[in-house]
Amino acid sequence: MNERTPLRPVWLRVALLVVVGTVLAVVVWQPMFKAYPGTPIEDGRYFFHQIEISKAAVRLYHEAPLWNAFDCRGIPMWDHPENITASPIFWLTVPFSANVTIIAWNIVHVVVGFVGMWILSRDDLRLSRAASFVAAAGWAYGTVHCQYAGEHEAFVSFYDAPLLLYMWRRAEASWDWAVYTGLGLALMVYNGATYPLPLTIVFLGIESCTRLTSVKRALRIAGAAGVVGLVGFTVAASRILPIADQFATHKRVMEDDFDSLTNLKTWADMYLLRSPHWRARVPGQQYVFGEYQAYIGLLGLALVILGVATAGVETWWLLVTSLVLVGLMLGNFSDKAPWTVLHKHVPPFTSMRVPARFRLLLALPLTAYMGFAVDRVPVAARRWLGGAQLSKALRVALVAIGMFAVGDNAGLFTQTLEYRFTDPPPRVVRPATRFAYGAPDTDPDPVNQPRQNRAYTGCRAAWVYNADANVWLGDVPQARALDASVTVEVANRTHNTFTVDVDAREPGVVLLNSAYDKGWRSDVGEAFEREHMLAIRVPAGRHRIHARYWPKLMTVGIAISVLGLLGAIGFLARGPLRRRLGKAVPS
Repeated sequence: MNERTPLRPVWLRVALLVVVGTVLAVVVWQPMFKAYPGTPIEDGRYFFHQIEISKAAVRLYHEAPLWNAFDCRGIPMWDHPENITASPIFWLTVPFSANVTIIAWNIVHVVVGFVGMWILSRDDLRLSRAASFVAAAGWAYGTVHCQYAGEHEAFVSFYDAPLLLYMWRRAEASWDWAVYTGLGLALMVYNGATYPLPLTIVFLGIESCTRLTSVKRALRIAGAAGVVGLVGFTVAASRILPIADQFATHKRVMEDDFDSLTNLKTWADMYLLRSPHWRARVPGQQYVFGEYQAYIGLLGLALVILGVATAGVETWWLLVTSLVLVGLMLGNFSDKAPWTVLHKHVPPFTSMRVPARFRLLLALPLTAYMGFAVDRVPVAARRWLGGAQLSKALRVALVAIGMFAVGDNAGLFTQTLEYRFTDPPPRVVRPATRFAYGAPDTDPDPVNQPRQNRAYTGCRAAWVYNADANVWLGDVPQARALDASVTVEVANRTHNTFTVDVDAREPGVVLLNSAYDKGWRSDVGEAFEREHMLAIRVPAGRHRIHARYWPKLMTVGIAISVLGLLGAIGFLARGPLRRRLGKAVPS
């Protein structure tokens, strides 16, 4: 087979890439499988808790996970910016345990990263298969991604960057690829990619600027961007609109971001220090080592330098993109620094921190240049020194060095994973008939509480605005009358709903045992906030009150999403449908 000719048919090519990527992912991520049914630590345990809550909503009450009754006395779930359970991966794994969902979540994204980087390397960067493997494996199994391996699982969508870059570069000449790119960005919204989505859009925007070489080309790119934005917004509207409303309602409280990567030692440690110590402090920097770690090793760095030296001119756009990413990573070194401007003036970056997270995208061009070194250095040696045998020998050596560098990188990733899934496994619990806060039989581990239908009053989430809501404890009625003229006869609840029978001789107020958010509404009276609690103004008379949480703007968002998805599918199907109809017409 010709080295320059991709394998055909396309489905076979993709299938083989998926198989290879999956096998390698299982090998590199073997500590996750070995630890089963152990659960993720720290941030990872928070996302595991999210999954357990959402599965409990579906299984116990047969309702969508819209409200998180188990965290901080009640917070939004569907419209929580970093909720990952709107993802198709969650819904496809609902019948299985939360452990299985976490495993599928990680492996699917890693394989997408491998396949995407391979296709970008082969079809766009025109690298050989050996060089593409170095680039794809270096990207998909690199230590830089350990930040979300059993930790901050919502960041895992950074793996999508190569595939999105490939599709976006093709969108300039194809409306179909623009639609595909929009669908990819919409999927990130459902995956809770609060950081990966805006950072990746900035990355794609930087790359786009390198193609603005004429007015005609700029107009084509602008048109493609319009299609991408239209498809991405409409398909993801059912989440974008409620989340936007949350951002408009609440301002995230966080520490001041003053980090600045102007210390050369920090840069050296980021890329050369072979250490799995995630929580180590970094001298002179604001955050722990895990927020900077991007190890590639001396051999990997040497390949990057050789790749830039031999391919930097032909891939000047990739080099420029890399340098701008470095500028963003530098952080708050000046009032006019790129990150400082974004952080102070451009939503949603005003609610974000840690400029070093752009390293998660800088890893893409770095691993690409490792692949370029494998292909271009032998060509340069033959041109400058002569001798086909020398060129072949040098290529074999560079392939071996590339494989070793990738293996070294993946080895550190595996070493880091050794302690990422070491928290206790889920315990078998019996679900209580009624939901309650702080009942005596509540399991002490929060990840077991959703299956038990019990909740604690602590706060694990960052989206915390009602920590002072004075919910009442125990297996008791979940509604109370605040006026003597109102009698609560029956009070039941699910995660998203309350059903309350009241007898009101005069208008009064009923308090429901939940923190308040403006998505709560009632079919009788009016839902409102009373000292962070959910309350209902009840008119006189006997009533059965149905209160439910339904995120603001979600109804219109669902309608827009359905129309957007149908429109995207119809547009992409027009070509195959036209060809099929053409064949059906007799000549």
